[in-house]
Amino acid sequence: LPSGRDTSGKPYPYIGLLDIFGFESFNVNDFEQICINHANEVLQKKFTHDIFTSVQDEYKSEGIYLDDVPFVDNCDVLNLIEGKMGVINMLNEECVIPKSSESNFVSKLNMAHNKPRTRFIRKKTFAPNQFGIKHYAGNVIYTANTFIAKNLDTLPQDVIDATVASNNPLIKQFCLAIQREKKSNKR
Repeated sequence: LPSGRDTSGKPYPYIGLLDIFGFESFNVNDFEQICINHANEVLQKKFTHDIFTSVQDEYKSEGIYLDDVPFVDNCDVLNLIEGKMGVINMLNEECVIPKSSESNFVSKLNMAHNKPRTRFIRKKTFAPNQFGIKHYAGNVIYTANTFIAKNLDTLPQDVIDATVASNNPLIKQFCLAIQREKKSNKR
């Protein structure tokens, strides 16, 4: 346990808890969960920097004694998710490939992240569309059945219909163009 010091300088043990709401792990973790968990990893990094790193630096610059406070750095998790060969970039690449599939996406992730001591989890017992990440809050196994479809950024038809009915000419023109494009892609 890390220790603090009371006003007399006597050390005392303490336990610090951080509960960032919203981290999710279910029996089946889909695209929404990886988005939520990614956002929480970013919040964790910001919190860690703002609270631990910057405060420690400030105390040191003012000559105030402070024991180093150990904390988990989650840069490797963020790099796994948003880095050059991260989950997001590889998913975006898979979304533009004709006849792409979630199992191909996961297979590429497995090949790119097959090194030991990584935050990427792969097991022989996983289905071809499953992979895991060792998040700061715990391990999460993701099932990528709908990752590609959900990452295509298409607007639902009811949203397009509502915006086409808009009185704003710019919004109406924009959405009519989207409708025309959708119709031409179906042919």
